Amino acid sequence: ARLNKSDSADYDNLWLYQVEETFNKGILEWIRRQKRGKNQTQEGDEETRDRVDDLQPILKEKIVSISHYPIYDDTIALPEDYLYFKRVTPLVSKGECKRKRMKSYLREEANVDVLLSDWDSQPSFEFEETFHTIFSNKVRIYHNGDFRVEEVILVYYKQPRFINFIRNKPETLQFKDDVSELMIDEGIKIMSSDLESGAQKTLSIERIENNN
Repeated sequence: ARLNKSDSADYDNLWLYQVEETFNKGILEWIRRQKRGKNQTQEGDEETRDRVDDLQPILKEKIVSISHYPIYDDTIALPEDYLYFKRVTPLVSKGECKRKRMKSYLREEANVDVLLSDWDSQPSFEFEETFHTIFSNKVRIYHNGDFRVEEVILVYYKQPRFINFIRNKPETLQFKDDVSELMIDEGIKIMSSDLESGAQKTLSIERIENNN
C-alpha cells in the first residue's frame, strides 16, 4: 500500500512474487541484524529484555542424537530449520552416573589442540564441563575419553516461516505486531531501493531504526 500509490502519478505495479521475495528477505535481514547487534544501540540478541522478547518466537530446543569417536562426538547433523546457534547441553554418562547434564562452552576449532592439552580447559566429568565447536554443519562435543556423550540438547534460532503471498488471503506472522510492522518496513526498504524510490527508502529506514 505504501508503494502502490494509485492516487498519484508515481504508480508502480508490484507482482505478488516480488512482494513475497522481498518481504521474506526483509524478515531474514531484520533477524540477522538483531542477532548480531546491528542497530542504533548495538544490542545483541540477549543483551536486553526487548531483544529476548523480540526473538523468542524462533527459539527452539531439540534433542539430537550423536556419533561416537575417540576424543569427540558429533551430532548427526544440524536440523533442517537451523538458522543460528544458541546453546548446547550434552547429556553424558560415566560409570554408574547416567545422562548427567554438563556445561559446554563454544570454542574455536583452531584452538582445539591447545584446549585438549591444557589442564584447565580439558573436558572433565569431575568438574562437569567441556567444550564444543561447530564443524561441517555439525556440533562436535569433546570428551577426550573421560566420559560418554549420550545425547545433546541443542537450542537454536530456527528459520522463520516462509510467507506465501496469495491475493486476498491474510497471513499471520510468528512475531508480535510491533515486530511484524518493523519487518514490513524492512521489506519496503528493500523494494523501494529496487524501484529507485529514494524518499520511501529513507522513510522506511527511519521507521526501522527509530523503533528498533
